[in-house]
Amino acid sequence: ELALDHVFGYRGFDCRNNLHYLNDGADIIFHTAAAGIVQNLSTGNSTCNRSQSFYLEHTDDILCLTVNQHPKYKNIVATSQIGTTPTIHIWDAMSKQTISMLRCFHTKGVNYVNFSATGKLLVSVGVDPEHTITVWRWQEGAKVASRGGHLERIFVVEFRPDSDTQFVSVGVKHMKFWTLAGSALLCKKGVIGSMEDAKMQTMLSVAFGANNLTFTGAINGDVYVWKDHFLVRLVAKAHTGPVFTMYTTLRDGLIVTGGKERPTKEGGAVKLWDQEMKRCRAFQLETGQLIECVRSVCRGKGKILVGTKDGEILEVGEKNAASNLLIDCHMEGEIWGLATHPSKDLFISASNDGTARIWDLCDKKLLNKVNLGHPARCAAYSPDGEMVAIGMKNGEFVILLVNSLKVWGKKRDRKSAIQDIRISPDNRFLAVGSQEHTVDFYDLTQGTTLNRIGYCKDIASFVIQMDFSADSRYIQ
Repeated sequence: ELALDHVFGYRGFDCRNNLHYLNDGADIIFHTAAAGIVQNLSTGNSTCNRSQSFYLEHTDDILCLTVNQHPKYKNIVATSQIGTTPTIHIWDAMSKQTISMLRCFHTKGVNYVNFSATGKLLVSVGVDPEHTITVWRWQEGAKVASRGGHLERIFVVEFRPDSDTQFVSVGVKHMKFWTLAGSALLCKKGVIGSMEDAKMQTMLSVAFGANNLTFTGAINGDVYVWKDHFLVRLVAKAHTGPVFTMYTTLRDGLIVTGGKERPTKEGGAVKLWDQEMKRCRAFQLETGQLIECVRSVCRGKGKILVGTKDGEILEVGEKNAASNLLIDCHMEGEIWGLATHPSKDLFISASNDGTARIWDLCDKKLLNKVNLGHPARCAAYSPDGEMVAIGMKNGEFVILLVNSLKVWGKKRDRKSAIQDIRISPDNRFLAVGSQEHTVDFYDLTQGTTLNRIGYCKDIASFVIQMDFSADSRYIQ
């Protein structure tokens, strides 16, 4: 019986605040597709530190994840999903047992969940047209209160870290302060007042400070500082681009922000601020590749856990600013191409994100990747394992040398997507099947010019799968 062993992926392209530490930093938790994933980090840099366990009770893609911060509810997680009648799952991150399931009134999906200060309440917001906000007593599965949140999209809804009755929502050109009063939800809009250079704009993230201060990250890179529901200060250009995520550290009040910002000597996509957001330290996230768009941050003991729009997860040391890349996976879009190496524990994936990546199945890590420039549709190794052929959505195909992922040759004889591609067992012939109901043949021994030597046309439908006979004489 097949059992899930490892997932190479993290959903960062359209989610935020969905990556957290567990067990004092021994584990991390995140999600991709319909899986909640707990990954162990406690055994140093050995292969074992990549061991994973899974929560697999969702029926569609997970959109949000949060961890209960109250000590009484250690390792209790809430997740929810896309769907016409989505459910919110509350589960134990260690045992993977479902504790409670909340039947939602949110149509289309739930895009954010957050626990209250005592851990007893949960607030959720939907992607329905009214962007309904609901407060739950999750242990009982009971709805406490519900109300339309805003006509425009809401990105974040979070309880104040010292309250079970007050929370904040932010979204497209709005900012609201909410109070739970019995079974009613009361709200006040954020008041900008006459502050110079300040205007209500799209708010993407929230953090909290002492003395009833609230911080919101704006789409232009500013951070707005609120007292009660009035704007009192502006932190101009906290990031050069949108401030997608903020994290309030409960033990010392320090705030982490993550946004879009190219690394420089003075700036970076992750910054650590004091309790009033007046001073900060920037982190450049040096991993050997450019990281400039962060969607999730979480602060542990001396480390900051970072999730990016492009699907990377990394840890940053607060003292030495060293970055440790934990996960580097495909970005937005579907993975269409997948092929295993003929003799080694390796595989290649090719995706709509325009990249091809080679993975090590034993060490469970990315070995190499290349940007193809166009969405990919299929992939196949040569029988000797020296080359890999990849078919593209635009009708092109490319042959790469496996060791370097450098282009050996490429050709475009079709205008529609290449749906399957195969190299014959004798390493001589390449067959390319397309959406144009055709299969084209190429002789690889003739070199990188890749001149077509024949083709089949008028096939009954798209060519979605094919293979060669063992003697390389026939294809079906």
